Formats: sequence, structure tokens, C-alpha cells
Amino acid sequence: MSKLSAASRGRLAAAHPLLQQLFSAIAEEAPILVLDSQRGRVAQERAFSLGNSRAHFGQSAHNWAPAIALDVAPAPLDWNDAARFLALARIVKAKAKELGIPIAWGGDWQSIRDLPHYELAPWRAFAAKASPFLG
Repeated sequence: MSKLSAASRGRLAAAHPLLQQLFSAIAEEAPILVLDSQRGRVAQERAFSLGNSRAHFGQSAHNWAPAIALDVAPAPLDWNDAARFLALARIVKAKAKELGIPIAWGGDWQSIRDLPHYELAPWRAFAAKASPFLG
């Protein structure tokens, strides 16, 4: 039985099957919240205008069906506790390696650190087999 909230399960259900497999397994090991999966044009442009994303619609791994990226946080959510995001990332990376799922974490990026962001890597290869999410 999943330890995810109904909202997190709904967001996870919109993700690529590999992300569903990975984060379903993570939810059995650690308390998590799935904060975001798919973003349509309006949501992506809103995220861009608010400074929460550097990408316009079509330039983000969140803009596809199924979603090629998820924003996942340790539960309960505390944006000021970076150590918990780092601990979660270690768990996610280890599980992804064990399952053979190619993952990239936004906390490893040099230009911007996006601690809750996980995406299949390389995401554009996965996007080539997906459709834009117009939601």
C-alpha cells in the first residue's frame, strides 16, 4: 500500500512509468510529497514569470505527457531544511541506480540548484517519445 497522499499519487500517476516505479519505491522507504509533475503552457509560463523556472513552455521536462520530471520533497515540507533534501537525493539516486533508471537531480546543477527536481536523463530523449502536455 502506498504511503503517498492522494494528491501526491495523482501527480505521480501523470509521470513517466519509470518515474512512477522509482518514486513508488522511494515512498516505501521515506516520507515524500510529490509537489509537481506535468505543467501545461499556462502553468509553465506562470512558473517562468514568478522566477520558479528558467524555462518557457516546451523547454521543461515537466511539459510532456507523461511528465519526464517530478518535483519531490521530503515530508513534512520545510523549504529551509536543505539537509533533508540532500538526504532524500541520496536515497533517490541509490534506488535509481539499483533499478537502472537514468535520473538527473536539480541539486547537482551548477547554474541553478533545484533541490526538489528529478528528471529522466537525458530528458529530451524521453520527450521525443512523448506529447506536449496542453493541460
